[in-house]
Amino acid sequence: MQNWAVSTAAVILAAGNARRFGSPKQRAALGDRTMLEVVCDAAVRAGLEPVIAVIPSDIPTPPGVTRVVNDRPNDGLSASLRMGIAAVPEGAEAAVILLGDQPTVAPATIRALLRTDREGRPVVASLIGDGAGPPLLLERRAFELVDRTAGDEGLRGILATHTELVTPFLPDEEPVDVDTPGDVVRLIEVCPGCGAVYRARADVETHPYIGASPACWATYGAVLAREFRDRAHGAVHRHAVDAYAAQHPGVDGRRQRQSVAVHLIGLCGWLEHRMNADALLPMTRRLTDGAREWPWLDPPKGYKVTVLDVLAARSGDEHVRLVRAWAEDVWSAWGAHHDLVRRWTDAALGS
Repeated sequence: MQNWAVSTAAVILAAGNARRFGSPKQRAALGDRTMLEVVCDAAVRAGLEPVIAVIPSDIPTPPGVTRVVNDRPNDGLSASLRMGIAAVPEGAEAAVILLGDQPTVAPATIRALLRTDREGRPVVASLIGDGAGPPLLLERRAFELVDRTAGDEGLRGILATHTELVTPFLPDEEPVDVDTPGDVVRLIEVCPGCGAVYRARADVETHPYIGASPACWATYGAVLAREFRDRAHGAVHRHAVDAYAAQHPGVDGRRQRQSVAVHLIGLCGWLEHRMNADALLPMTRRLTDGAREWPWLDPPKGYKVTVLDVLAARSGDEHVRLVRAWAEDVWSAWGAHHDLVRRWTDAALGS
């Protein structure tokens, strides 16, 4: 198996005229970010470099993203595809094609696409519906396929007639295509805690005070189930709980204040005092037994690692590594409150 992640570009196609949406889709708000920012961020977090966005001239480019201007949306998707591939630098051995109106494609999905064993074939394409499409990967030797595209179809028809070039990829969840403002309301769910973007779930009951969206809470449940089933995954269960709870503080309230404080103390104890779960448990239980009133800590915004990344672990060892990275990211994000949490932790250790 080859890994192209260190030399793979991202080409994000986001120059459409959005007739059905009624306004530029690239600017549509998903939580604190625009739809274009969400897709670009997923590419960056997946390790793609450079990230190239084909966009109209009146759409701002997210920081660190290479801008390719296409002000002729009526030329079709294929024109944007050709412009984006032409901008891929020579040092890149492959490119991942992403659509700017598919904001639920997670970094973990892109990394899984990159890891796919291609067995000598130059294309990896997601099986969506009755055809193959983005997210898809093209090795450089397949870039010439782009020159044969026309209209709005992109590579779909070409790949259908050259299946010998294609390794199929089955994403865990079919990407959501956003075509109208109603799609944003009905189909998209932004977690208020970690900011991850999900396909909306109406069938999940959330926690009474953990500030997670239904789909995010369901994803966390899947991680917990894996930890309960397998001892290797379960070795870091306590730390995963601390990371998730601190990343999803909810709104100001007595239980929320206590949850944030105790779970941040747990992260501090693990990461800075090297305390294992057996040592943390009695300490944090003492903190929750009394009637202590904890202050509300203004939560941070923006995380690099979420429960979606942890769910993508393929082994117990990888799960342990990802939970550690998750905990470090959450602890770092709460940096404005480190001094206070350290004092709480020191006091708890001395009690």
